[in-house]
Amino acid sequence: MADATIDLQASNLFSLHTNFKTSSSGTSVQSNNVTVMDESGNVSCETNIFDITNYTQSAGYCGADFDTDAGTFLTQFGNVQGSKAVTGFTINASAGEYCTVDVEGHNHDENAHAAGLTIGYADMSTLVSGIVGTSWNGFGVPNGAAIDLGTPATASPISMTLSLAMNHVDQIDEAGDHLVGKNITPRLELSYDFSGIPADDTVAELETALGTGWSVDSIDTNDSNSEFDSFSFTAHAHRSAVA
Repeated sequence: MADATIDLQASNLFSLHTNFKTSSSGTSVQSNNVTVMDESGNVSCETNIFDITNYTQSAGYCGADFDTDAGTFLTQFGNVQGSKAVTGFTINASAGEYCTVDVEGHNHDENAHAAGLTIGYADMSTLVSGIVGTSWNGFGVPNGAAIDLGTPATASPISMTLSLAMNHVDQIDEAGDHLVGKNITPRLELSYDFSGIPADDTVAELETALGTGWSVDSIDTNDSNSEFDSFSFTAHAHRSAVA
């Protein structure tokens, strides 16, 4: 008997640039079960409304200019890509590794989202390039914000996560089918981990380095006699959706 015909290949669900190499992808169809129970608690009638299909994709970057290759995922974040409304785009960077991205999105069978201003999207490119730098090759941990690491250096970034998120609001019609959807409240969330303590280690210094629009949410400094000192912080920024 020959091997079964089972695919072993990830799918580029969101039509990412060819320099993004997909490692995994997933599709999840969700329905809303509506029922009426009788006086004994038994289901007398029911209807399944197939409400939404969610999509995820993870990919490693193997190129020379991350911003350019990410393209409209940054300049029109939230717009429809590969027939799916994008609601999440996360950049993961670690020391000595190629960066990866995680993409999230969805669409509907009824009144599916279409590309354009109707759904609402935001230009995140300036804030992203301010963190990863221009023409970043995607390797290692970027310091596009030029956080002062000391002279001589007292710290080195060892990991970074930059997440783009969008609140998505959907509305159903009288039959429970999808009617319309809209993106609101685009947001970026940033986390950095350092080996050592950078010279910029206060809220004011970090917000100055990150630039206009960023707010530092937390700072953690760890000083130990059994491992190297470490430093981490989180921050966020908001954009306005184009409508």
